[in-house]
Amino acid sequence: MTVRYVLMTAALLSMPLAASDLSAMQSAYQQAQQYFYPNVRPLVLNAELPFYWQQQGYWFSRQQAGGRHFYFADSLQQPVRQLDMAELARALGAGAVPDVDKLQLQLNRSDNGWQAKLQYQQQSWQCDLAQSPQQKPAQVQYQCQVVTQPTAVKSPDKRWQLNSVAHNLQLTELSTGRVQQLTTDGSADYAWGELNDWYQLDQINGAAHAPKRSTQFVWSKDSRFAATFVLDRRTMPSLHMLQNMPSQGHSAVLHSYKRALPGNDLRSHYQLAIVDTHSGKVTLTQLPPLETTQNWGDVSWHDDGFFYLVARDRGMRALTLWQINTAGVATIKWQERSGQFLDYAKHGIAWLDAEQFVFSSERDGWNHLYLQQRSGETRQLTRGDFVVRQLHGVDHKNQQLYFSASGRERGDPYFRYLYRIKLDGSALTLLTPEYADHQVSLAPDWQHFYDSYSRVDLPTVSTIRQSTDGSLLQTLAVADDSALRATGWLPPEPFSVPARDGTTPLYGLIYKPVNFDPAKRYAVVQHMYAGPHTIVSAKRFSRGFANTETPLAQLGVVVINLDPLGTAHRSRAFQLHSYKNLGDIGGPDYISGLQQLAAKRPYLDLSRVGAYGHSAGGYDAARALLKYGDFYKVAVASAGNHDHRMSKAWWPEMWMGMPDEGEHYDSNSNMTLAHQLEGQLLLATGDLDNNVNPANSFRLAAAIQAAGRDVDLLLLANKDHDLREDSYFTRRRWDYFVRHLLQQTPPAFFPIKHGS
Repeated sequence: MTVRYVLMTAALLSMPLAASDLSAMQSAYQQAQQYFYPNVRPLVLNAELPFYWQQQGYWFSRQQAGGRHFYFADSLQQPVRQLDMAELARALGAGAVPDVDKLQLQLNRSDNGWQAKLQYQQQSWQCDLAQSPQQKPAQVQYQCQVVTQPTAVKSPDKRWQLNSVAHNLQLTELSTGRVQQLTTDGSADYAWGELNDWYQLDQINGAAHAPKRSTQFVWSKDSRFAATFVLDRRTMPSLHMLQNMPSQGHSAVLHSYKRALPGNDLRSHYQLAIVDTHSGKVTLTQLPPLETTQNWGDVSWHDDGFFYLVARDRGMRALTLWQINTAGVATIKWQERSGQFLDYAKHGIAWLDAEQFVFSSERDGWNHLYLQQRSGETRQLTRGDFVVRQLHGVDHKNQQLYFSASGRERGDPYFRYLYRIKLDGSALTLLTPEYADHQVSLAPDWQHFYDSYSRVDLPTVSTIRQSTDGSLLQTLAVADDSALRATGWLPPEPFSVPARDGTTPLYGLIYKPVNFDPAKRYAVVQHMYAGPHTIVSAKRFSRGFANTETPLAQLGVVVINLDPLGTAHRSRAFQLHSYKNLGDIGGPDYISGLQQLAAKRPYLDLSRVGAYGHSAGGYDAARALLKYGDFYKVAVASAGNHDHRMSKAWWPEMWMGMPDEGEHYDSNSNMTLAHQLEGQLLLATGDLDNNVNPANSFRLAAAIQAAGRDVDLLLLANKDHDLREDSYFTRRRWDYFVRHLLQQTPPAFFPIKHGS
């Protein structure tokens, strides 16, 4: 009787506490819901301002209380005009003003004035934005028409139009309408003029459809020749996805798409071709087959009559500058090689003339600019422990060039700044001194530039500035975060800690709940993404408030991200740490970094540490439990590429080399470590993910089961790779950490609402 009494008393005493805990967790979920992607983005106006130069003019869109508005001007000296949405609706024949965010609206300025290009009622439209000077005040009168061939490209003299129709080339003489059929052997897998599509299937309302491919035609200045290519995927193998819940019927549907895996020689490629409008002849060049990772921004016709192309090789171990004549004969003019890889994101080239150009290279250990001279000699233009992030181009008139770089100024080494330098390497000038990340765009005449700068704690400032000295001309917008601040939101806290070597500084962010109490102890969740091509820590305001970390922190945890050795935008040696070593996932840096933070921040409870990540980050999060299970207790891994032998060929071949170069693909596979699983692991994947095929998660789950360990697997029906705005998956991720890391009960079936 005594024992029963004690037990009953304990139960009665615990009931109010349990109810209180549940109520508190319900409130936490409601707070987190505010910061879910679709809900938090509307709380800030003009977090990023779309801005584009057009000849000497420009256009931009700005959010205001009444919605998004579009503006354009012929030059900086001319008044800015606002796009009349009511007039646009009239010209489209719309009964009401359409939702501008669904129109994919872009403005373009030609010799005939301004046009709007948009998508409406599943059709492509072009609208002339005429203004009648006879009316006082001047009245606008737009004229809109359906674009029947949106992928066609006109020649500079407007005499010809080249297009890919039913996978074959057609040349149209615009004055007569005469159409020449240039090729007849095209097919879906042997497509003339069509760019290789990334996903090859588009998910629309739960159904998979073949996407509309983009085209690529590059005209010579005299309009006689055009460079294009044929995309050959005929021998390429396929991967498959099983759609268990199609939009119609009760039978599962098998979807297949072309995909080569690492080491597979049966791959897609481009073959460059030259079109001669005078003869109607299409000539395949002598250029070797091009990788489908080819950057078509690195192609151009020159005044010497030659076509130039910078080709990427397999594994990105070489960049080759080819000179091609109109007969298709190809000659190598320059080449950059590496025994590991050349980071495509850092590559840039800008021409001075037909024989001289500026290019970027990491040959001295940092990404810098070099001038390849007519004599064949190479001159280094920039030097120092910093990274050239983007080569904007050459101002030929003043013999100087503009580039963005990070790491040269004090503070965060990832912040980008704009610089100018002369072609002899002198007069290096900083044009954007504000301590922030500067995203810039140079005007075509190099006299002005658009500068959008921000930090995670500095709302975005969008400006137009003088190129001579960086002085301010006008401020277009300052991000309005008043509605966000009203929720109690505070920006994440930046920090820096030494890497595992004890000297190299690493950088990251700490996200806390809005009701943070430093006297309490908080479980820690680490957001992981150690992919060598990017970083996970936000640098701009737009990512500082719209993310996955902020809502998760509201559940009563502290979320931390960190960019370890092996990630991007630092020195060559820094990035090479992950080469053929992706399985390191930055683990020693993550763990030592958390330990250093906890030594100064006693609110961090390192006995309760979890991890999550998506895609390459999903691989990292799962591997955290497999490899460092003594430190990490819980992980949620979504869309993880758990074995790089199952990934799209170009990505692991670049960062891991070829599979036949050693045993590194096997040792870096998560399946190899399945028997070491400790803690609670949730694997999640969409069944229509054709970026990271669902088989990755299935195989890891099977390997863990075969090892006699337990794992949770969440299959999301009719979902592709992007799960950022999937409310169900987001709630399941929250629940998993609450239940297994906090050892609390989440609210039952909490509905994350959009627009809350």
